[in-house]
Amino acid sequence: MIQAMRELLGHWSLVSWTGVTEEGRSVAHGGPAPRGDLIYLPSDRMSVQIQYDGRAPFGSLELEAGDEPARAAAYETYIAYCGRFSVPRPGLVVHHVELALHPDQPGLDKEREFTLSGDEPTLRTQAVVSEAGLASSELRWRRPAG
Repeated sequence: MIQAMRELLGHWSLVSWTGVTEEGRSVAHGGPAPRGDLIYLPSDRMSVQIQYDGRAPFGSLELEAGDEPARAAAYETYIAYCGRFSVPRPGLVVHHVELALHPDQPGLDKEREFTLSGDEPTLRTQAVVSEAGLASSELRWRRPAG
């Protein structure tokens, strides 16, 4: 388990976030080119941020910017949480959420099955709702260049 944890350590950039519906239809979660960062530290801390492709800007840098529908759309198209992580067995990482954009998620333990192909981890989550219905969720990551 310690070796599996070591393999995950570092900074990862989102390559793709895809899924498949029960009917076998392919889904691109977060649009065609979502962006994201995943960080695992040796101190057993982690953080993830995912931004959907094509988010509409507010037109202002002020925190109060945007009307209520624009703010709701911004909330619905961004995922962010952090906390501790553990690897209870090879191929399974658990994100122990402490802080999150979604106010009900602190205290959750998010289990993620993972595989590592070369230097590219793939994490699988629970099924998520997409425009095409409920779909599997697979996130591929890669270390950023430079």
